[in-house]
Amino acid sequence: MASPQSSSSIKRPALRIAGSRKTWFILLALVVILIGIRVAAPYYVRHAINQRLDHIPGYAGHVDDINLQVWRGAYRLHNLEIVKREGQVKEPYFAAEQIDFSVAWREIFHRRLVSDITIKNGRLNFVQGATDESTQLTADSRWQDVINDLFPIDITYLEIEGGVLRYADTTLKPVVDIAVTELKLKATGLRNRPSDAGDPLPAKINLTGQTPGHGQLHLFTKIEPLAEQTHLQLNVELKDVSLPVMNDFLRAYANVDVSRGRFELFGQLAMAKGRYEGYIKPFVDQLDFKDLPNQETSLGKRLWETVVSAMVKLVKNKEKNQFATRIPFSGESGKMNVQTWTSIVNALHHGFVQALHEGFEGTTHPDDAKSKVPAAAPTTPNPSPKREPEVPAASP
Repeated sequence: MASPQSSSSIKRPALRIAGSRKTWFILLALVVILIGIRVAAPYYVRHAINQRLDHIPGYAGHVDDINLQVWRGAYRLHNLEIVKREGQVKEPYFAAEQIDFSVAWREIFHRRLVSDITIKNGRLNFVQGATDESTQLTADSRWQDVINDLFPIDITYLEIEGGVLRYADTTLKPVVDIAVTELKLKATGLRNRPSDAGDPLPAKINLTGQTPGHGQLHLFTKIEPLAEQTHLQLNVELKDVSLPVMNDFLRAYANVDVSRGRFELFGQLAMAKGRYEGYIKPFVDQLDFKDLPNQETSLGKRLWETVVSAMVKLVKNKEKNQFATRIPFSGESGKMNVQTWTSIVNALHHGFVQALHEGFEGTTHPDDAKSKVPAAAPTTPNPSPKREPEVPAASP
């Protein structure tokens, strides 16, 4: 007869095998559940995002697909489109082929949880129509709420490639329809405090694009994004615009046609503590007006073109065959003061005395001693400068 000890020793391996199988079944079930969640998650997220986009007051939105990349804390939206519900605006307010949102891991080491966003082939359309239903010009708090819901972490880096920024005014004749294409934008430091060196403008925004008339647009901004009042410096440069291509725009806003001409513009703006100041310097080279047959234009338009042509010829710089002036402006609380008389005097001076320099002046800066814009108080105290050791003067 077998002893009790030998009987229990025979049963223990069977129990271990049964327990091992149970553990594996639990692990396998967890793996299956996790795989199921991973497969279902994009569909759930897409549904949630489409629901949020579809509840923007006055607008409807849709995204075709969502791609989750858990390993890098990211997701990607494919073919996002936001359109106006009412009116005759056919173009979407905003559309993008791809938007990539990811956690900026490089900032984790600095104890900041922020994100990067990259937009590929984004398109933003501003349309001025005869009625409110046919107009889409501004973004208000509704859009800020949507952005916060879609991208819940503060953005520190933004990049746009292949973008289009379009403006159309259907109330004018001819209809104005212009766009900046091949737009590229890089914005860094959007949620960072001033640097350790005490830089009051830590965020940098660099934008380039091609305008109608094959012009090249370049805009550069330095800004303090966390300042209570806007604190920034902006430079804008527009070069080599062929004016004949812009005739629809010129007819709509200036009631003139040109057969030849090239346009360039340089401008700077500084803003701090609710006040801003700046200037723009427009240049028009080799300008000739188009001679239209009498039956194609009114008497008033012909007289107006004659006056404009005479004024340009009078004040243009004969040596460079160029019309140019400097237009200073300033303001605060939404009120702009354009110094018209100074601009006229500048046009006469640069036409008869000295040609205007093409380029930036470098004097308009919110913290520049020559600027009338008050310097903004630093958001963090600047570190005390390190005192360099004195070097004894060399003996004669």
